[in-house]
Amino acid sequence: MSNVPAQETVAKRILFIMVNEQGLRAGDGMSPDNLTHDLTRHQISQTDQMQAVQYAKEKGWLRDGPYGELQLTEAGFALD
Repeated sequence: MSNVPAQETVAKRILFIMVNEQGLRAGDGMSPDNLTHDLTRHQISQTDQMQAVQYAKEKGWLRDGPYGELQLTEAGFALD
């Protein structure tokens, strides 16, 4: 059985969606509304979304951009 926290699993799914589905690169951003739409389509609950985004920010994989978008960091891009 895996000891990976649920937030980490969902956070990595978010990175996968941003890189592979949206074609984002390090430094690119995505509006929170568009990200929420994609994550809901992938059946990720609002609570899991919020926890995973916070987890990804704490790990340095995502950061808040200057226009309110979520930006993919170099570390986040490299992880996917």
